[in-house]
Amino acid sequence: MAVGADWKRYPYIPDWGDPQRFTFPAVDGDQPDLGMSTYFVDGFLGGRQTGRSYAFMTIFADMRVLRRWVRASFHTFALYDCDRRHYGTYTDFDFPAPPRIRRRHKIAGTLGHLGLRYEASAGTCRFENRRDGHGALVPFAWSLELHGLDHHGAPMRLELEIDATRPPAPLGGRELGGEMMFLGASETYSYFQSGLVMRGELTWGDHREAVEGTVGWIDRQWAEADFTVHQDRQSTRYRNEWRVMQFDNGWDLSCFHQYNRHAFNAVVPWTGVSAQGPAPRFELRATHRVDLTVPEYIRSPGVVRSRYMLTEGPRYFPYRYRLEVPEWDMDVSAEPFVDAPAHNLPIEYWTGPVRVTGVLFGELVNGLGFDERSCPRTRGFEVAQALELTVEQVPGVSDDARRFLAYRVWEVQALALRGDAPAAAAHMSRHVEPLVRALPEAPRARVSSLAQDLLHILEGRYPAAK
Repeated sequence: MAVGADWKRYPYIPDWGDPQRFTFPAVDGDQPDLGMSTYFVDGFLGGRQTGRSYAFMTIFADMRVLRRWVRASFHTFALYDCDRRHYGTYTDFDFPAPPRIRRRHKIAGTLGHLGLRYEASAGTCRFENRRDGHGALVPFAWSLELHGLDHHGAPMRLELEIDATRPPAPLGGRELGGEMMFLGASETYSYFQSGLVMRGELTWGDHREAVEGTVGWIDRQWAEADFTVHQDRQSTRYRNEWRVMQFDNGWDLSCFHQYNRHAFNAVVPWTGVSAQGPAPRFELRATHRVDLTVPEYIRSPGVVRSRYMLTEGPRYFPYRYRLEVPEWDMDVSAEPFVDAPAHNLPIEYWTGPVRVTGVLFGELVNGLGFDERSCPRTRGFEVAQALELTVEQVPGVSDDARRFLAYRVWEVQALALRGDAPAAAAHMSRHVEPLVRALPEAPRARVSSLAQDLLHILEGRYPAAK
């Protein structure tokens, strides 16, 4: 187990996982034999001049599809103003259309260590290992330079020097050693590294200032198979949700939920929580026994769209969440800084910063994190479940009224699950709508639009969701 600063060296081979897969810095270098490789970074930053609170997120995705005949990639960069509850997002694609082999690509890496560059339309973006004055790699230290033009038309730029204060940690703890099932692929490799010290400069529109922060997250995934192996173009089979949390007691957590949409959103592996404890031991833990509650859903405004949509009708995503891990005496809840942080990825994709509070290992904790969602509720039974869960938690309603309304919505969900949309719609009109109209004004406003969308979906007023 890593102790003190013994881990901060190259080459570094952790005492978990397959050394052939997890030797640093080589693990982050270009590997042409992979079907997919993703690099994710997020963090919270404070403005040194204004004191404003920001967050950022970036993704570099490199894929070799169609038996590795075609290379495709994309890069996403987003900034969040946590005080104003405002965000801006930018994505640049390098997807050949029609598919063809090309010799020049926007993305490029370096063998043996991280040296990632993406030639985006807004400027060259890079994520690279830093070097010292003698040209040697500085262990677990990087330079990040990002450029973008957000969906409001404002230019964005972020330049950071990043140093890690914690060693890499495996998804799935020591038991899985960073090897997981992901989107149907039986062998996907993943680690995370948090405890990032960040300093640099942020430009957003006409605002520019020095920034710094100590809450950040690096996440890596790669596999020999690519994302398309068990999917279709719209990715209708597998979707996921991913939540990271960094707490003031020194524990950092990664929580995955994966869903098989073709099996009525059955929860499939890897679903669970991976955790790393504070210095100097950096204890590793993991469990798949996790309970997720979503007390409220939010409708996609449709301003930022994905390339391939499940539907042109309503799309609902989890808004807040509550996460319980009984064996860790854990019960935490998250509150978003930004309401609907959608990004233009190949599939519907939301991610944004959250504040997390609650209990972990029996002690009160506070923290920050990111909430990633790519499984919108679009079909009748899904939207009925979203309505039922929202009703169960809605404030300002008596317990009896809330429970009875939730039960009636559950009946609608059952009819939708058996494929009888007309019967479900009739049940909505006869039993649910009168109960919704009878609610007090505030809770009625919270659930009525969701109930109306559900009825319209069941009546077939929107194109059928895939």
